[in-house]
Amino acid sequence: MSFEVLQGRDLAAWDEPADTADQRQFLEEWLHYQRHEFLRKLRDLTPEGLVAWSVPPLEVSVMGLVRHMTQMEHAAFSWGLSGGDRREIYGEDDYHGATVEELDHDLALYFVEVDTADRAIASQLNITSMGIGHGRPLGAVLVKMIDEYALHAGQAHMLRFAALGELIR
Repeated sequence: MSFEVLQGRDLAAWDEPADTADQRQFLEEWLHYQRHEFLRKLRDLTPEGLVAWSVPPLEVSVMGLVRHMTQMEHAAFSWGLSGGDRREIYGEDDYHGATVEELDHDLALYFVEVDTADRAIASQLNITSMGIGHGRPLGAVLVKMIDEYALHAGQAHMLRFAALGELIR
């Protein structure tokens, strides 16, 4: 893959996080694992494959899912925990609009949002700390985002297979 933003990123399979008695550590490790699994769906795809609506009549692409998760990271963590200005990064329909020309830009935005989200998570005292933006506790937001990543990684997995035209695991 020639996308500049992905160079040097680990897209190999990881083992699932180990069980731990510390609930916050456990949830944060699962969030990192699910983010990684989601990004693994980009491997082997051409730029055209990343933006293709490869399962008609669905109007969604792997990059549309990346754009959606950028918005979710912002709403759940960056703004949700820290407050400030809530942004609609891609407008009302974040799934649409991904283009080959904007791939590096969209991926860079995703990684910036994840970094901002990680700082917001780290700033919380514990899993019962309430977000300033959305007023939800950190623990609930971590579970929600783990679920979001699992859902959209599964969708990206199927879109990836369709775009590749074969099952490459």
